[in-house]
Amino acid sequence: MMTTISSYSTNYKDGGANKRISSRLHKERRAERLLVRLAAATLFFVLLFTGMTLVKGFADGEKPANAGVGEKVMIVSKGETLWNIAGSVREENQDIRRVIFDIKSRNNLTSSVLLEGQSLIIPTNE
Repeated sequence: MMTTISSYSTNYKDGGANKRISSRLHKERRAERLLVRLAAATLFFVLLFTGMTLVKGFADGEKPANAGVGEKVMIVSKGETLWNIAGSVREENQDIRRVIFDIKSRNNLTSSVLLEGQSLIIPTNE
């Protein structure tokens, strides 16, 4: 009978290969988590932007909210300006600049340009 002697150990563990695989898996998981976070942040900002756009869309200068109690609606005639309109609706000792500001604020106007046929809500002086 012949016996073979081997120098190969069955208890041999290649720690370097396991560490490389573990390190690579760790990096892949980190990258996946980063991508998930980026996707979530992008979705959040898209939803936020969409929501703000919808809110802005319901309150624009062309279609102000309905007139409240004591307010009146005026249709802009050709050649009318905010100064003319404010002058015709202001009270005796009221500053015309304040009336113009109130009309612009109430109608969500970003400029003083008026279009013929445009509806304006004239706020109360209270």
